[in-house]
Amino acid sequence: MRSYRVALETVTALIATTVAGLSLALPIDFGWTAQTSALQLDLLAYSLPRAVAAGVLVAMIVAVLVTTMGSIVAAWGTAAAGLVVLLLNHFFGHASDPTSSLATLNFIDSIAGGIVMGALGAAVLHHRLPAFGWTLGALISLLLGSVNPLPRVGANSLDRVLPEHWQASNTPPLWMIEVALALVVIGLLVNRNRPASQKPSIELPLAPILAGVVLVLVTLVSAEWLARHGGSAASVGLAVLSAIATGLIAAMLLPGRDGELVLVGVALVSVGSATIAAELPAWSIPLLVAVGALGMWSGSNRRTPMLCLALLVVLGMLTAFTEETDWAIITVGSTAALAWLFGFGLTAATPRYVPSRVLGTMVIFVPSAALGLRDYVSRGHYALQGTDKTVCTVTPENSSAPAWAAVLIALGCAGGVAMLRHSRPVTPPSAAASEHDEESSESSTRTAQDE
Repeated sequence: MRSYRVALETVTALIATTVAGLSLALPIDFGWTAQTSALQLDLLAYSLPRAVAAGVLVAMIVAVLVTTMGSIVAAWGTAAAGLVVLLLNHFFGHASDPTSSLATLNFIDSIAGGIVMGALGAAVLHHRLPAFGWTLGALISLLLGSVNPLPRVGANSLDRVLPEHWQASNTPPLWMIEVALALVVIGLLVNRNRPASQKPSIELPLAPILAGVVLVLVTLVSAEWLARHGGSAASVGLAVLSAIATGLIAAMLLPGRDGELVLVGVALVSVGSATIAAELPAWSIPLLVAVGALGMWSGSNRRTPMLCLALLVVLGMLTAFTEETDWAIITVGSTAALAWLFGFGLTAATPRYVPSRVLGTMVIFVPSAALGLRDYVSRGHYALQGTDKTVCTVTPENSSAPAWAAVLIALGCAGGVAMLRHSRPVTPPSAAASEHDEESSESSTRTAQDE
């Protein structure tokens, strides 16, 4: 691949994935959002986790479909179509009035973002530098989303999202979507004559899609359940076991050792949900992006997913022991360590099948069980008190429960990686080469016979 094409695809993947990740993970927002009714904001907050899950599933399905087609042109064209939908949704959204349905616009936003991320993944993840840009864009969108606090996972009728409390951000802005669309169109034109990377297949691989459906849906249900019933030890234990089990099932459904990245992603999102500060200052984002990029460089040079899982366990335990402290150095240090681990983990495991890498990366966007439990711990539950049945808030005493749950999930994921490696040993290079030579000789013999 020529150097200018590599540079173009890297920059395009970085910017377009950042835009798509922001559209996927953040609630849609316009200038008139603060003027809308509390009901519209409640519906938006209630449907946000489900919209994110839908976008992640769409990204996985698009990646499988485009990879099966084997056409680079189709991948770039699909990404351009997703950005067009995203641009039109924001354009008409800005022109709408406060009575418009924010939940519907947000679902369209998340699905379009998923289309862009899945298609771009199929287009650029075959090459190292563009893949680096794609992964960094996903990480940047998560960090930017941490600047403003998001609506709660388990929002209900007693947790009103009032318009006067809404912080308008208009993210991603229209100009950023337009820049991403222009870059993707240029990438489509540059790659319009590139031959297909493989022959199109009429057989659609269902195992990766099934892995994504099981992982995303069970994770979402666990998060929403703990956001409402996190006070029960049985509920927390069941959610932890389900997170580990579904991660392992999804990993086993993927070919070879591709499932390592899925297990690392499950551990990352669990520990990250329990560790990251509730709200990050805007000035810290460039520093955290640099730390995350350094972690990606370290992970690409030292491919040790088990090291990442071990460090996640240590970070989760540190968070559990320092949950009550308000020292800024611990908050900043743990957030920086988390950014480094995200970059390290997403590049330490390298799946051979592109949709496997898309699923392993996209799972960090899905609300985890630790996030739902953290929401419950911070909010508490409601009870009726006194003869007049006054509603009061009961706050749990153990605020370190999300961190300990994340530690257990990370330990379970480490056990899953060990089990995966034991059941699927790496094929020695010499054996792989001999098998390839045998296949080549057989194919040449068949060709000679046919002639």
